[in-house]
Formats: sequence, C-alpha cells, structure tokens
Amino acid sequence: MRWPAPKVWAWIGLVMAVTVIIQWKWSQGRLESERSGVLAKQRAVVAELGPRWFPLRDRIERWTVDLAKEPASDVVETEILKAWSFRDNPGIYLRLDADQATSAEAIRKAANDSLRDGFTACLFTAENKNQLSGKECKRTRDCAFGEICNELDRCAPPAQPYNLRVAYRSLRILSEDWVKEAQDAPGELRLRALTSFFEDAVRDDIPIAVDLLARAQYFAVVLDETPPNFQVPAGVSKSEALRAVPHASRVGIWRLSDNKLVLRVRRSPEVELKMAGAQLDERVVNAQQRQALSCALANAVRDAMGDTQAGVVPPAP
Repeated sequence: MRWPAPKVWAWIGLVMAVTVIIQWKWSQGRLESERSGVLAKQRAVVAELGPRWFPLRDRIERWTVDLAKEPASDVVETEILKAWSFRDNPGIYLRLDADQATSAEAIRKAANDSLRDGFTACLFTAENKNQLSGKECKRTRDCAFGEICNELDRCAPPAQPYNLRVAYRSLRILSEDWVKEAQDAPGELRLRALTSFFEDAVRDDIPIAVDLLARAQYFAVVLDETPPNFQVPAGVSKSEALRAVPHASRVGIWRLSDNKLVLRVRRSPEVELKMAGAQLDERVVNAQQRQALSCALANAVRDAMGDTQAGVVPPAP
C-alpha cells in the first residue's frame, strides 16, 4: 500500500490550517458581534437610569467616607426628628467597618458584608416579612412575583430599610467594572454568563431596585470602629468577629429630600448576656452577642433622639 506523496500531505495540512483560521475568524466575529450588542443595550440602560442612580450613589458614598474620618461631635436635629418619623418610612441602610469606608470603590466592595441585623430590628419599625422564611435562591428569577433574592440568598419581599448591598448588586450592570468585564470577556461562555446576568438584572432586579430607591426618604449608615489589640478568631470574618465584642460605632442619618444630616452620634454600648440552662455552642453565643450589641446601639441612638421608650421591653401579652 503506497502512502500519499509529501505534496499531498502538504495540501491536506494547508486546507486544514485554512479551515481552522476561517472557523476562528468566524467565531471571533460572532463573539465581537454579541459583545457589541450587549454593550449597546447596557449604554441604553445607563442613559435611562444613570441620572437617577449615580447622583444618589455618589451622595451616599461621600457621606459615608466623611463619617469614617476623624470622629466629629454629635448632631441631633431634635425638632426635625420629632416632626419626621423616619423610623417607619422607607429608607436605605448600610453597615461597614469604619476602616473599610476609605473611598467609593472600597465602600462598594465592602458592602458585600452589609447585613440587616439587630440594629435595624431595634431602631426601625417598618413591617417586614421574615427574610429567612422563603426558599433559597441564586437570582430573583427563582422567586415569586414581588419577591427578590435578598442578601441572605432567600426569596422574600424587599425589606425596609433597603440594604445598599442589594442595590449595588442589582445595579451592577451600570458600573464601569461590569463594562470592563464584558469588554475583556475571553470567550463565548464568559460573555454569555455576563449577558444572562444583564438580562436578569434588567427584567427582574432593576425595576424593584429603582422603585425602592425612589421611595427612600433617608440614608442610615453604621460604621464600626476596630478596638485596640483586636484579634480576629480563626474561621470568622473580621466584621462578624468585631460585632460580637464591645466597640464604638458611628451612626449617621441623612434626609434624602434636602441632603440634611439629621443625626450623627458615636456610641460604645455594652451588654451582659445571662445564660440559663444547657451550655450553648460558642457560635450561637457569639451570634446572640452580636445581635444584643447591635440592638443596644439602636437603643442608644433612640435615647439620643429623646425616645423615652428606648430599651423598654413591652410586657408579655
């Protein structure tokens, strides 16, 4: 059996190389076409929503950075607070470590750890459904109509005050970071994932986020200060460990309608938990300590506002 001449092999190799190049060119052309399409849609969304989101975001981030600087004297606009019951109105909430609030970029990254906790439960009085009662989710599309996939990865109606962490996630497609990811996406799989995220955000998350932000009447932020010689135990985040020990916290509340600072205080609440019965797991004790300290901080804020019922436990029915 005779093998083909070398010239034949050369032609076969040339045809295969040309085929591969043509296939690669076609694939790259399709990738660039898809990239251009999703970026054009993104620019249209930015043109529509950017004027409503960017000024609010920039104000919030500037206030947070200012609060994180050297501690300032207390500000309590008593007369405004008496006439304006912000506690049961819709608003925006953020909680960070004070050393994380150094810039807008640092705030956006650190906001991933912001959680509604004992502070929001003890200060604000809006009626909220249990945020852990719904099913687990990865995106709002997994949830029923009127629910979002919240910061706890559970389906639930949006809670008040609205966690800025969720707003950042919902409106991420408006950011330069998302644009850069789309521009640098190396292949179809990554670009398709970004396109799917974009479509989910536009259809499910953004309409809810825009409505909640438009209705917000105040911005409340809590910045936790790291005490001297603080050590982070193994297996927990710094924020989680910090909120389980006594420390100073700064609280700021701004009225969004006129950018008025209505409250700025710095407090260092302490609590003593009394255990009864069986010894609890250390993680449970730490969780209870975090919630108790957060609630004590909320009561300190209420006390600064002149609320005579701060810290009063209503009698059992």
